[in-house]
Amino acid sequence: MSARQDEDQQLQAQTQAQAQAQVPLSLYRERLKIANACQSCRASKVKCDGGRPVCERCQKRGRACHYSQHDAASPRGRGRPRAKAPTRQPRPIRSRVSVELPITAPTPVTARNSPLAAQEYTLQTPSATHTPSTTGLSGSDFEQAHEDRDESRAFYTAHGRFAGQVSSTIDKIAGLSPDTTCSLVPFVDAPLFGDVGELPRSVVLDFASELPRAYADRLLGIYWHHVHPVEPVLDQQRFSRIYDAFYSGSGTPIDVDRDVWLSTLNIVFALAVQIQEAIPMQKRDDEANRYFQRAWALLRPEAILWKPGSLELVQCLLLMNRYLHCTNNQQKTSMTATLAIRIAQNMVCHTCEEASSGDADKDLRQKVWASCVALERPALPTGHGADFHAWELELHEIGTHIQLAQAQVQSRNNIAIKLGLPRLYQQDEYHSIAVQLDGCLNKWEKSLPDDWKLQNMHMIHDRRARAERYLLHFRLLHSRIYLHRPMLARLYAIKSHAPTVAAASDPPTITDRLLRECARMCLEAAQKLTSLIAEIHDPSESIGILPWWYRIYYLHIAGIHFLAAMFAPDLFTPSVERAWYQVLAVLRAHEHLSLYVHQCARTFEMLAARILNARCLNADGNGVMALDDGAPGLFLDDMFQDVNFDLDDFLFSV
Repeated sequence: MSARQDEDQQLQAQTQAQAQAQVPLSLYRERLKIANACQSCRASKVKCDGGRPVCERCQKRGRACHYSQHDAASPRGRGRPRAKAPTRQPRPIRSRVSVELPITAPTPVTARNSPLAAQEYTLQTPSATHTPSTTGLSGSDFEQAHEDRDESRAFYTAHGRFAGQVSSTIDKIAGLSPDTTCSLVPFVDAPLFGDVGELPRSVVLDFASELPRAYADRLLGIYWHHVHPVEPVLDQQRFSRIYDAFYSGSGTPIDVDRDVWLSTLNIVFALAVQIQEAIPMQKRDDEANRYFQRAWALLRPEAILWKPGSLELVQCLLLMNRYLHCTNNQQKTSMTATLAIRIAQNMVCHTCEEASSGDADKDLRQKVWASCVALERPALPTGHGADFHAWELELHEIGTHIQLAQAQVQSRNNIAIKLGLPRLYQQDEYHSIAVQLDGCLNKWEKSLPDDWKLQNMHMIHDRRARAERYLLHFRLLHSRIYLHRPMLARLYAIKSHAPTVAAASDPPTITDRLLRECARMCLEAAQKLTSLIAEIHDPSESIGILPWWYRIYYLHIAGIHFLAAMFAPDLFTPSVERAWYQVLAVLRAHEHLSLYVHQCARTFEMLAARILNARCLNADGNGVMALDDGAPGLFLDDMFQDVNFDLDDFLFSV
């Protein structure tokens, strides 16, 4: 062991000497750092070219461009290259509730070998010095990350765009510049897993073979028992057979690409580490992200396009996409999803006509193909997995019709209108279509077997079966929220554009009553979602029934809708208010898992305070107009009416 440590130290010293001797050529364009941004761009936390007298961004938008006297005195120029920049030491944020967890590993789930505790084996690689963790980033660091993001948010999910518009609207009401609030969204751009840096390929090629078998067995057992039930991308029997052959010394089979399989194995290890809530945040992120860095380097994405497609490659890309969804690497997230879909498409179309394919291989290909096209998980290979897949497909079918209805309603395709192409749904009849889709969701929920229903969940003792059933109910509630959210939008549109006197004197129509009831149903689903998360969260468990990143994602969905409800006192009822405080409480209970969780709770509290302050100022007659008093489209036109309701890959598959 001492000899290996000496070799690692020598390798680290050589790497540092090479880095100091020459600056490597960057594959990305050099970032233009402007120290003297104008006040408008600085308040909006966007990039500014520093042009005088008016920057390019302000000139395009026709806004006034002002510079402070300090900025006028300072010269303008490019920042130094990143490779020469000194390493910035992260400053820890002290959360409101300090949670100190013992550094202990969960109980091992495999008994083939004596497992090693997590703290007994640490990864000693040069990346530990060159890839600092972001688990200690301060609030200012988050703001800097927000400033560095591309201002184009086309990659956002429907919930991500919705959350961003909620924050922007609240900022407008508070009299602040738009987009002042940093609104990172889980599964979109929130760094739940910290910062995933780059790692030289030469460091990672043979790492998996150096990992002790006992510790690898423990991580693989955690993955099968806790991650695989909600991320069933792999064929457990086939993967385990290759795993045993690899660690026994016989190597991977001839028909298996070694680098692709090792990349998949490292992602499995990364997810198994991240799901362990008892491991301290910084240690968990550092170890898991190093596994992912090695997986990325082993896969060599730049060479994928030149290789023939395979099931193992598609599975590796799908798992890699799942991990990237919990980082702020939107480009890599989109790239892995697109590659998985296209490779699976070409591969399946080419092999479906071959008669030599076995039945088992054909079934697996069909499942992987379905998981890529519909972005659903393939069915589990044992027991209740097939039933779960059947119910999941039915719910996904309803979700597809919800997506189609909203996409058709929001479509403004001038070419289609000019050619007279038919549309499946019209904007004025979405509420009637929503009534039918709500009936489909109710029918689906009633058709579930008794042991699948939520009130009987306590009778299920199999942890894997409980995880599947809970996830299915989370998707059902998410579908209800997504279904009724446009009616919540339409309700605010009617109130914001109608004259105040007429709104007070005219009796509500049936449409008005329907829209209001659908808005309440949207909030009721958010309340049930919050209660269900609080129900399954047990702080005493080292690994939750569902991965913690799923819980944060659904808490964010519920919290954003509660913020939207605060604009109308008749919707923000005492029960909604209690659910709102429950969201904040459960978020604080998760603060030890990711620095983003603390940032999310703090942002929610700040946005809620701005709404309440605006309402108080309006009540005092200080000139701040509430949305339901006839403000011309401030809330809805920005937040809902122009929202693209197309779901991205992840919404109905998590």
